[in-house]
Amino acid sequence: MRNIALLLVLLIGLNGCDLFKLRDSEPPTKPAAWNNYATSWELCLQNLVYCYADSRNAVKYTGLFTADYRFWFAPQDVNDYNLTSTWSSAQEQDMLLNLHSQSDSISVTLSLIDGQPDEIGANDAKAYRSYELLRYSNGNAVPVIHSGNLELHFRRTDGYWYISKWYDYRAYSHPTWGKLKYDFSQ
Repeated sequence: MRNIALLLVLLIGLNGCDLFKLRDSEPPTKPAAWNNYATSWELCLQNLVYCYADSRNAVKYTGLFTADYRFWFAPQDVNDYNLTSTWSSAQEQDMLLNLHSQSDSISVTLSLIDGQPDEIGANDAKAYRSYELLRYSNGNAVPVIHSGNLELHFRRTDGYWYISKWYDYRAYSHPTWGKLKYDFSQ
């Protein structure tokens, strides 16, 4: 009898604290921007920016590249920092995951280069851009700036575009994108 009375008191107490009351669900978070079908080289390029801007896209990063993809570091970086001259998409993936784990936010701005038109074919394309990558970390309001020029080679396979080659060039006094990649490769 004492157990039943204790159980009734417990149930009444729990009922009073809204434990069994229905709540409104949390609204879903806005999904990360992404082009599911890169049917043009521009959409593939946009997905590259999305991978850096939103860490939720980092797992999709290697899907931007062909199987024989290579990144070429700026020749000055190879000499100044004793870097290898190229690396593959597997190294790209590891780097991006490390970068996002150690960054508060990243933004990338790509701009056309005056006098350097893109070369667009039916199944391949070359895009030339200047870039500025801003990386915020440790709650600092001042970002670390990486800038330079890049040359991206795209290839269309089975109707979708992928990056096959990426050349990085030093153009300004800031460190390059390649230097950032190397710094977060381990």
